[in-house]
This record gives sequence, structure tokens and C-alpha cells, in this order.
Amino acid sequence: MSKNFNELAETYFDEIVITASELLQIPSVSGNEGGVADYIKEKMHALDYDEIHVDEVGNVIGIMKGSGGGKSTMLYCHMDTVEEGQLDKWKYPPFSGVVAEGKIWGRGASDTKGTLAPMLYTPYILKKAGIMPKGDVYCVCVVQEEVAGFGAMHMAAEEKFLTDFALVGEATENDIAIACKGRIAIDVTINGRSCHASIPESGVNPFDYLHKFLEALNDFPVAYDENFGSSKITPTRITSSEEGTNIVPSTVVLTLDYRSVPSETNESIIERVRSIVDQCMFEGITVDMEIIMVDITTYTGFKGRGLNGLPAFQIDKNSELVLAAKSALEKTFGREVKTKPWAFATDSGHYASKGVQVIGYSPAEIKYCHTTKDNIDLNMLKEGIAGCLAITESLSNIQK
Repeated sequence: MSKNFNELAETYFDEIVITASELLQIPSVSGNEGGVADYIKEKMHALDYDEIHVDEVGNVIGIMKGSGGGKSTMLYCHMDTVEEGQLDKWKYPPFSGVVAEGKIWGRGASDTKGTLAPMLYTPYILKKAGIMPKGDVYCVCVVQEEVAGFGAMHMAAEEKFLTDFALVGEATENDIAIACKGRIAIDVTINGRSCHASIPESGVNPFDYLHKFLEALNDFPVAYDENFGSSKITPTRITSSEEGTNIVPSTVVLTLDYRSVPSETNESIIERVRSIVDQCMFEGITVDMEIIMVDITTYTGFKGRGLNGLPAFQIDKNSELVLAAKSALEKTFGREVKTKPWAFATDSGHYASKGVQVIGYSPAEIKYCHTTKDNIDLNMLKEGIAGCLAITESLSNIQK
């Protein structure tokens, strides 16, 4: 029985580096995660997981049973990546998984395949070391995070494979993330009456309403959060029902990008936009609003609709989860570990909305996510292996 997490990280480091490299050699742009899902299932079998499930959308869930009586912990990563972009901009080929300059390189190394490798091994190492905690440990690998957070949204909606705690493996530089902004996109459809542009007085021009609405939007009552500052609402796109330049269109659609803070819900945001819509109204105009959804087809053939955005999330920095994770990391690392917000949206809010207590933890660095320098540093990865072990062992030994 060994509880020296740094020694355990050293023991399994080479094996985990190979696993991370192999994950990066399998392209898995959103909607094409089948190959990497097969690899993960085989790896879970090899690591002797007690249960392996693939749900209807293609999420892969491995479960290692605890000794009983403890709280369950989810180790979460997404299997999909953004596209690789221009190949000539990459120092090393995006699907090489090459190990060079003290880093592992490739698309998804920092988001989130470089974190998935140690998370896959975490329950296996704890079990082999004779320190498997009381609670069950889940390794959850979801689809289509980059498109609409669809895999996590589906899991939350189905209320399957949910746990007491969750570690979301988005980049935190081995610190703990406790909050993130959310995002939604809203279409405001302005309906008037079309006519010939030479006699605009015979119609009702939706652009007249749009002008009034955009001015009023400057006074939109945004929310404030001490971690993120103010929420933001930004017009990003205008489309017209008629392409001709000599026609007063019947309909104009304005798209709004909204960056929310954790205290806001989608319902509260829509209510405030509706208030601006109503105060600008005049005769002959009607306005419809809807949160934009996107059509999704997963690699299993499942078809659904996902939110064009992600919910905001926040957990109290003095909560049982944060304090236990911070204590476990600081004891293992021998240094202070920060708690901080993510600057970007994550899947965390989907799980938190169902009562799962969530933090972010990963050895990856945000500055490399979605770039042609995508990589994970080997020293940070080794520390991250120890960190995953320490947090999981600590959390799943908390009495249920």
C-alpha cells in the first residue's frame, strides 16, 4: 500500500505519456469521436474497470467500484477537438502526438486529451496501490463539447451516471477552477411589412425598429460578479429576408451574443431582453425571440439539438469539495494551490445544475488551447497525475 502520490506518478508516468500520445494520434473533431471512443473502451478494459458503458450519443463511461460508503467522484474530459486549421502553421503535425522539447504535441493536448490520459489511469493506480477509496470513481469521456456541450447536456438531461463530485479536466495549470462564464446566442426576429424601396412609407421597415432597439440596448441592465466583472451583450449578426437592395424587407434578424455571470439564468437574460424589445415597440412591428440551438449528429448516428453556448458555473471557495481538493493538492505538491475562475465556458454548469459539486482541475495550460502550439508540458503532466490521484483519493473517502 502506497499513499505517496508523487512516487506513484513517477512509476506510471511513461505509460501515461504513451497513452496521451496515442490519444492525440487519433483525429476526433466534433462529430467524429468514434475512433478515440474505441481506444478509450479498450484502455478501460485493459485497466480492469468494473463497468464500461457507452450511451446513445456515444459518451464513454468507465466505473471503478470503491470499497463502499464513500462519495462518488467523476473525472471528466471531452473526446472531441476543434479542427486543426492550417497545417503549415504547426511546428509538429497536429496528429503526430510527438514528444519533443519536454512536451507532448498535437491537437487536443491541452483541451482535453492530455488530461484524459492521467484521469483514465487514476482509479487503476489507486486500486493497484491498495488505496482505492470508499466511493466509486467514474471516468467520463463526452462527445461534442466544442460544438454545444452536447454530451454533458445529454447526460445531465437523462440524469444518468451523475456523481457526488466532479473534476472537469479543462485547463487550470494544476490550480483549481471554481467558476466560469456562460454563453448563449439569441435571435431577435423583427417583422415589418415589405414594400418597394422608392415608396418606403407604404410599408413598415424593420430597420426602423432595429435602429431604435440597438440604441436602447446600450442601457441593457447587465449583471455584475466579483470574479468576472459585468456580463456582456453584443450584437454580432444581421440578416434580411430579402437579398435585393431596392426592397424594404419584411423581416430582419439580429443575433445577440450574451456572456453571462454565474448569478444569471437563461430565463432571466431573456426576460431583460424582452423588456428592451417591448419598450421599443411601435405599430406594424412584431418581434420574436429565441435562444439559438444547433442541430447535432453524433458519431453513433444520434440526432438532437444542443444549446449554442454553455451555462455559467460557480462553487463556493469554502465548500467541502474545494477545501478538500485544495488540501489534498497542497499536501502533495508542498506549495500553495490557487483557486481561480476559468476565463472560458465549460460543461461544468450542466452537471452543477443537477446537484453535482464541480471543480476544474487539469495540468494543461489555457494559453495553448485551440492554437497551432497545442501541447502539454511533461513536468506539469507528472504533477497533474499526482494531483488527480490525491484529489480523487481524498474526495471519494468522504463519507456518503
